[in-house]
Amino acid sequence: SQLKRTEAILNSMTVIERRNPKVLNASRRRRIAAGSGNDVQDVNRLMKQFRETRKLFKQLQKSGGRGLSRLFG
Repeated sequence: SQLKRTEAILNSMTVIERRNPKVLNASRRRRIAAGSGNDVQDVNRLMKQFRETRKLFKQLQKSGGRGLSRLFG
C-alpha cells in the first residue's frame, strides 16, 4: 500500500535527510530507493508531495486558516 511504501522510504532516510530534504541529491535518492525496495521515481514522488503539502500549509498560515473553507467545503 501507499502508506507502507512511504514508511519504508522515510525509514531509509537519515535523520538529516528527514529534517532537511533539500540535501537529497541523486545518489542519496538512489540509496533511499534501494534501501526501501522502491524506485527512485517513488522517492521523487514522495518528495514532490512533501513540497506541495508544505507550500499549502505556508499559504494557510499566511491566510490565518481562512483558506480551509475553500479546501474542505
